[in-house]
Amino acid sequence: MILVIGGSFQGKKAYAAQICGGGTVLSDFQDRVRAVLEAGEDIERFTRQILANPPAVITLDEVGCGIVPMEKAERDYREAVGHVGQMLAAAAAEVYRVQCGIASRIK
Repeated sequence: MILVIGGSFQGKKAYAAQICGGGTVLSDFQDRVRAVLEAGEDIERFTRQILANPPAVITLDEVGCGIVPMEKAERDYREAVGHVGQMLAAAAAEVYRVQCGIASRIK
């Protein structure tokens, strides 16, 4: 599995499509994190289930930059995205950060 991270609208999806080799791309994993949290489910368990049979590429927005939200739920969401990002990166064979459409390999 390859993990592609970066800020919103930086070209992650296009890069993932380019490198997936015909495999599945799971885009916007941060949106799945939000849905799991809102459903009151265990985000670690959900992520482990994904990693049991991972797609070729997963994209994940970096959401921890910028102003810290006042709402606890939003802070919890950012923390959860960071945590699953670490889980995904540890399991990934390769990790890329995309900025302005340019990918840099970081693992």
